[in-house]
Amino acid sequence: MNELKIKKDFTDIYTEDSPHSYLKEMNRLKYSISDSTKILYNAIIEELEEKLSRPVNVLDLGSSYGINSSLIKYNLTMSELSDFFLNGTEPTKKEIKQFYEECTSNDNINFYQIDISEEALKFSEEMNLCERGMNVDLEDDKLNLLGSLPKMDLIIATGCVGYIGYKAFLNLLKVIKNRQSNSKESETVYTAPIFAFSILRMFDMKDIEEVFEMYDYSIAKSDIEPIHQRSFSGPKEKEQTISLLNNMEINTKEYEDDGNFYADFYIARSNN
Repeated sequence: MNELKIKKDFTDIYTEDSPHSYLKEMNRLKYSISDSTKILYNAIIEELEEKLSRPVNVLDLGSSYGINSSLIKYNLTMSELSDFFLNGTEPTKKEIKQFYEECTSNDNINFYQIDISEEALKFSEEMNLCERGMNVDLEDDKLNLLGSLPKMDLIIATGCVGYIGYKAFLNLLKVIKNRQSNSKESETVYTAPIFAFSILRMFDMKDIEEVFEMYDYSIAKSDIEPIHQRSFSGPKEKEQTISLLNNMEINTKEYEDDGNFYADFYIARSNN
């Protein structure tokens, strides 16, 4: 059974010039994982802030409309985003810009974003949710574009791991290793970025773990309880997901049986 075919396809709501439709659908499905991962990402960011004498650079994979940036840089919640974007008529770009300008921004965090939706990235750039958005296929070997970015300290992904697999991480780690080898930062030891991401329990992590280990990273599943992502879109999605998990000998009794997707949280750190 193909894991990706089990999940409902949301491609159409990622190609509009505003997150209105995206948030409407996520609100309907009680999507809440970004609120949970925000706490986990913030803990790593605070750790990095203590070590660095500059803003923390965060690369968000599968960033969509800059949801992680909205929650972390502007200290918002999914509920607050929904309240603004879904309160009556769809807000104009001017109203959205004003909404973010009235929020308190943490200028000690710089977000860079990668996504396959040009429209979502354009929105994120226009609303100052990122320093730069890149329309890059992470499964493609040609990631030269990343070489023009400043050094990344933290690479995050919320919900896109599974859509992107081991090859995406392999390509990213190749770029990081090359940059580390070619580093000319005088009197400074190049520190490889920390990776932190959530992945639905139905996706097998074996190949991804092997890639990290190949590049001398220690990767571990957090000991926190699986995180609620969203409700199943219907009986078929629920039935097929539970069937797949049971075939993987993963107990769904306290989790997916209740009608929701659940994800595990992983952190990978370089051993160098």
